[in-house]
Amino acid sequence: MKHLEFSVAVFLLVLIAQFGQPALAQTQPSPKMRAANELLNSQRWAEAAKAYEEIVTEDPKNARAWYQLGTARFSQQQFAAAVAAYEKNIAITNNPSVMYNTACAYARLGQKEKALEWLDKAINNQTPLFVNLASDPDLATIRDEPKFKDFLVALDKRRRPCMYSAEARQFDFWIGEWEVFNLQGQRAGTSVIQQISAGCGILENWQDAFGNEGKSINFYDVGARKWHQYWIGASGGPLRFSGVYQDGAMRYEGEPATANGTTTLSRLTFFNLDANTVRQFAERSTDNGKTWTVDYDLKYVRKK
Repeated sequence: MKHLEFSVAVFLLVLIAQFGQPALAQTQPSPKMRAANELLNSQRWAEAAKAYEEIVTEDPKNARAWYQLGTARFSQQQFAAAVAAYEKNIAITNNPSVMYNTACAYARLGQKEKALEWLDKAINNQTPLFVNLASDPDLATIRDEPKFKDFLVALDKRRRPCMYSAEARQFDFWIGEWEVFNLQGQRAGTSVIQQISAGCGILENWQDAFGNEGKSINFYDVGARKWHQYWIGASGGPLRFSGVYQDGAMRYEGEPATANGTTTLSRLTFFNLDANTVRQFAERSTDNGKTWTVDYDLKYVRKK
């Protein structure tokens, strides 16, 4: 359960989720509500609970008061009473953060099925991603349950969707540290290819045999259903490619470039030869794709 430990930013997010509008746009709290909030912030749990009980008696639709009454009761380890207050809030707001806290209260009561039920509701209603199921002590009693492991995966899929995307994983064969050679077997350079942004991108860190460096970022665009590569090298000339993974290879086509009245088309293909070998093959055409000439042909050998 997370309540007073929230940072200010996170607490505002919770309030937005609870009440459907930014907290700063809310009607100013009544004197009774301000007094109750001060008691809660001072961790005077019993007095705060009593103050909120008076408020919800007068105004049963005060969602914030029900939520904070639940917090005050939870902090006194009055978990059944906390559940009762949280469920009043949920009936008004359908707030997944409060559903999560309800699951925590049931877990503290040792009511595993109810705890799992409310945790399921919280996750299905898009509980905030800052919750940490794996380490929250309030959930210790249900952590070994098979369903709990499913919830961990479900939340991780929301946090890191690219790690579970078959398309975003298509270029993983290029990830690693490589020695790079030309067709004559001469060392052309080295490259370190890294997974970045929780699997949503692949970063190329290239250095040729003369020490010149270049980088590219590669990523799968879900909307366009295409891969993109944006390259910048030491010469300062950017290159942009887009394409698809097909027949065991990443097949890029570059943006047309025009110089001195001539338009050049480019293709860049990465062949996944085996677990330790990748071929990078670049071509260009100056006759609108009728004929192609080899720009370079490189062999990547994984460092041992």
